[in-house]
Amino acid sequence: MRPPTRQIKLPQGALKSPNTRTPDRPCPRQFSYRHSRQFLAAHQGSPRPQLPFLYPSGQHLSHGQLQRLFSISVNHKKFIKDTAKLSVRYSILIFLLTSCFSIASLGILSEQQERAFPSPHEWSLITRFRFRRGKWWQVPENNEEEGFPNWARVYSELDYTLKRLENPNKDGAGLMEQEEGGILVPGVGKAGFDLSAKSEEWRQGYYEVLIGMASAAERLDGWVTDKWRRYIWSPEFVPSVTNKRPKAVLPGMPEVPDEEHRVPPAEAPETFYLKIITSKGFTTYQRLSAALGYADWLSFRKLPDSAEEMYRWAMDIAIAGLPTPEPSKVIDPETGILSASAPKEAITPNIIYAATNLATFFAEQRRLTSALPIFISVLRARLGADEVHIRTIQTQKDSSLIGTVLSLLKEPDYPPVPPSGDEPLLRKESDRCEEAALKNYIGEILFATAGSSPAQRKQGLSWVRDAVSTSKLAQSLDPIRTNDDIRKKCEQCEEVGLEAWGKIMTYLAAEAREKRDAATNGGLRSLLWKIRGTKGLEEEVESLEGEEEGVTMRLNKLRRKMLKEEYEDLDRKYARTFVF
Repeated sequence: MRPPTRQIKLPQGALKSPNTRTPDRPCPRQFSYRHSRQFLAAHQGSPRPQLPFLYPSGQHLSHGQLQRLFSISVNHKKFIKDTAKLSVRYSILIFLLTSCFSIASLGILSEQQERAFPSPHEWSLITRFRFRRGKWWQVPENNEEEGFPNWARVYSELDYTLKRLENPNKDGAGLMEQEEGGILVPGVGKAGFDLSAKSEEWRQGYYEVLIGMASAAERLDGWVTDKWRRYIWSPEFVPSVTNKRPKAVLPGMPEVPDEEHRVPPAEAPETFYLKIITSKGFTTYQRLSAALGYADWLSFRKLPDSAEEMYRWAMDIAIAGLPTPEPSKVIDPETGILSASAPKEAITPNIIYAATNLATFFAEQRRLTSALPIFISVLRARLGADEVHIRTIQTQKDSSLIGTVLSLLKEPDYPPVPPSGDEPLLRKESDRCEEAALKNYIGEILFATAGSSPAQRKQGLSWVRDAVSTSKLAQSLDPIRTNDDIRKKCEQCEEVGLEAWGKIMTYLAAEAREKRDAATNGGLRSLLWKIRGTKGLEEEVESLEGEEEGVTMRLNKLRRKMLKEEYEDLDRKYARTFVF
């Protein structure tokens, strides 16, 4: 048993040394001043362990310590090599897969564009690719950022295509200047090539490129760009004589360049129209459509004299293609009126097309006495042409697996070239809308020029009613009902007829009400009407107002239907990734 101990209390200050004093700065402990090689060495006088991190000189590493610090073990080296190999391998694999996916996506998109916008097979791959892109950008739904066709992009793609087509070292092999050395057009320069050595498909594709560039140039008229052609500014942002207070540019877009640095983004539209007209090898219809397109552009630019000259040039082009040595027996070139005694086989679709456009231009210029006989003669020629019934044959696609694969591997055929328009005119069921439009024109002109003649008013009203009935009947025909574009055109023709019919009834009803009010307001005229009786006036007003209300209801119903179809089409288009 351990003996008990007593607690001894020492006096204060007994454990302190009398000579102890505090140094100026603390002195490190003695065991930390040993050499680094003696840290782990045993020492009899070492009461405490020697730890390296307590040694102050450890902040300055020696050469050997640095080598040990950056030395890599064998396992670590092997791990780094394996990781590097796997990284390179997977990077190459991902790059190859991504590249293959991008090429496949581009090929699928290009194939879809080719089926939607076929191009001549004899063109090179790059030319066909840029041509399809130019066609593809013309669809508004394919421009997600703008929501409308980017005509600057369309012009750029087609311009690249045109340069390759006119380059003899690329796709323009065999393209020659005309024997006369080319036709010089004032303000445009040399225009027109000899395309006789080219195939019909090549010429049709060349025509589509020129027409597309003309349409894009019309939309880009007045726009400006710089020499780098990175940005383009619309006329509302460009200061000019007609726009002295231009709008501020949009945020993030550079300012409009100075006048000396401005460049038009496209050539003048007449450059491309005249190139088609003056080239040798195009069909009559192609040259005629280019001439009428240029005439419409001049009419839009408020140049009636130049436009009329161009419309008459188009008439001369159509007359030159008539299959008769005496074209004066078919049409009067001065007035544009078709002869009633002209043989059926001598009247061509081109002459009908040119005469209709000339009469429409006269009607827009309020030259009704010149337009009305042309419309009547054209309608007479259409109604007197031989009828032909074209059966609508729907091609059945092979939906089997083999048929689908073969259809994907087979290159789509280029569509047949449209007829030249120099063949005899035939009355087709799909052209009934054209007849309804002519009846609308004739009825409106007759009523507008009737004055106080009630007989001519009734005649004009009957023409408009007949036009509405014709367009309504045409929508039930198979060739029109199965074709959405032609059916919508007939609906628009019916809408125009109903609108004209409603305006005529509004005018007649207002005139009848004024007549009734004058008969009931008093005076000598009122006394005469009281003797005769005003019952007839009341019935006339009710009849005209009832017909006006009925026409208005039909017009509103038709517009609701057309608006619903338009919204459905937009929903279907924007539901797809790309629209063709």
